[in-house]
Amino acid sequence: MSLDPYSLCPCESGKKLKFCCSDIASDMVKALQLHEGGQSKAALKILQKIYTSNPARAWVATSLAGVHLFLEDAASARETLQPLLQESPDHPLARILEATAALDLDGYEKARSVIHRAFTKGVKYHPEMIGSMAAGIASTLYEEEKLVSARQHLAFAMRFVRDEDRQQVFMRLLDFDGDQGVPYPLRGVHNLRPLNLEAEEEKIFRKSVGLSALGCWHEAAAVVSQLTKAHPENPELWYDIGLYQAWDGDQDQAAVSLHKAASFSDDFEFATSSETLAQLFDLEASQTSEVVRHYAVDSLSKVLTLFDEIPRLHRDDRLVGGEDSHGQISYTLLDRDPVSISDQETPDLKQLPVVIGVLVCADKAETQNSSAYCHMVVENEFVDEMQKLVQQALGSPLENYSAHTLEDITFSQWADYRSLYRQYYFDNETPARLRAEIGKKNWENILNEQWPNRPIAGLEGKTPQEARSIPELSYKLAAAINVLDSFADRYNYQIDVPALREKFGLPPQESFSVADEQELSACDVLEMLRIPIESLTDDQAAILLNRTQLIQHAGFTEKVLAEVLRREDVVELERMPQIWHAYIDLARDKYDREEALNRIEQAKVWAEKSGQKFEESLQWEMRQLQFLVIDPQDDTIIPFLEQMHHKYLRKLPELEEAITAYLNEHDIAPPWDTRGKILVAGASASSISQEMWPEETPQGSSGGKLWVPGQE
Repeated sequence: MSLDPYSLCPCESGKKLKFCCSDIASDMVKALQLHEGGQSKAALKILQKIYTSNPARAWVATSLAGVHLFLEDAASARETLQPLLQESPDHPLARILEATAALDLDGYEKARSVIHRAFTKGVKYHPEMIGSMAAGIASTLYEEEKLVSARQHLAFAMRFVRDEDRQQVFMRLLDFDGDQGVPYPLRGVHNLRPLNLEAEEEKIFRKSVGLSALGCWHEAAAVVSQLTKAHPENPELWYDIGLYQAWDGDQDQAAVSLHKAASFSDDFEFATSSETLAQLFDLEASQTSEVVRHYAVDSLSKVLTLFDEIPRLHRDDRLVGGEDSHGQISYTLLDRDPVSISDQETPDLKQLPVVIGVLVCADKAETQNSSAYCHMVVENEFVDEMQKLVQQALGSPLENYSAHTLEDITFSQWADYRSLYRQYYFDNETPARLRAEIGKKNWENILNEQWPNRPIAGLEGKTPQEARSIPELSYKLAAAINVLDSFADRYNYQIDVPALREKFGLPPQESFSVADEQELSACDVLEMLRIPIESLTDDQAAILLNRTQLIQHAGFTEKVLAEVLRREDVVELERMPQIWHAYIDLARDKYDREEALNRIEQAKVWAEKSGQKFEESLQWEMRQLQFLVIDPQDDTIIPFLEQMHHKYLRKLPELEEAITAYLNEHDIAPPWDTRGKILVAGASASSISQEMWPEETPQGSSGGKLWVPGQE
């Protein structure tokens, strides 16, 4: 490493090195070479020696602070920078390093002002460092479930990160927008609303927009809030304030501002959208979690033996390393003893056991401790009951225990929606038909009984049934329906929002028209869901399809796919099978077997019309079989199998063997004779998935979900 004496000085004074820091250049170069060579502690000693006599020299202070940060000593880094910042408070690199240290030491909330000062002072000189910092902040905010702020920091980072990092940040944005753990109204872009202001007021608004462009949303909200004195009931102004606050991570204040925006608006759809965001922010702040208990045990094998004798503890197949290993073993906790329903036509939901938690047991070799441990996660109302149940095996829980063992299985629920969706437990003998029926009845019960009669904080404590007769709550009720739709979307269940609005006496949704492709890409998700799909050109429909498949809102996706399939020329031919499969899956997720089969028939007609090859046509037969076996009494199964055998299976003996075993597992006798031709012993339905459908691994039922082979 060598420096040209006529190059700009690394201290960022703007002077040439020869006329600035040449007196310390040789020692600085030596130290930085050591650091780059992996000898950071040796470099630290040299830099500390130079720093002793030059604490305010920018090159020295920033280099020393950088090494401290590399060595994960943020406190020393911040202390090192103080003399320099007192003398040169706007030094760009020093501000960025100070913000990095503050973020590590204090967290985003406390470090916000320092970070934003770094954004404003450093983005011109070190944009890549600003972009990297914003991307790191996004990760922190996501973990804290400040979701809109996390996405906005990623979008901000996209503008400044290095070219080689931009694709990675872009993929993180795509992952966020497709994350079903994030309520869909919070995904995607959210745009500021234009304001009708006087010239001097417009300057204030433009200043806030400038601060927003620099990532300083807290300051932007403070600036634009000045306008509320003259416009206390301007809904668009309060909406913009709410967005700034949400982008900054202050969801509580964002909810307050968005509630005001909704209350002051005469535009019902705008009021509903604003109120939807506000209610979601309120719910995010009201989340409740399960209770976690930890136990130390002397003999894990003895404990497992006792657990296996308790009916309400169902041992799962989730075992790390096999039966004889020191892996983790988990049990599903039930609210009552399991019952067999395989012989029932219409099971009563009230009689079915519900999953209330999980118990994870880890041997000492797995935990690297002297004792084995068991960790129980259970819903609040069942804590005492489950404690008594496991008391004999586990004794009393540990009072002081900290571990990250359960981070991947604990979760929070919105307070108003706690226990609204129940995950029912089925034994292995429960047929798919009953699972589907129970899943359907579960949602019918939620939509027709539970939710309408449940007090909702967003409805001022009223139930939806009570709120329907109060005109002042109409936009809040419409927003509550959107929130319910967001809740159902997490379970891939599709709610007919227009029908639900009509049921509760609310006005029909107004269409959101787009003039061009730019508006189509820039509208927020709630606006997107109101776009009249049939009015779009093919090019616009293709753009909407891509965005729809990213956001994955089930109801709207179904409408878009139906329109795309009707037109046929919106996407290239190679992509059409994917579109058909997605369209079929949406019927499956609604527990609508008949509609799924109908769509498969449509796909088969399209495949023949488009000239698909033998192997490509076979996939539609496979999908049809998946849905037919759900009801073994279906009269159409045998004719279908005879045709499938004649057309495909007799030419593919390995597939015939797998299909035969698959049918046997569903108690369906194949209409062909395999004796003397193919041995079916030892075959299993899993071979169909593993060999014929490598991209679609079958999963066991998660309770209220319909399962068919090939379902993700």
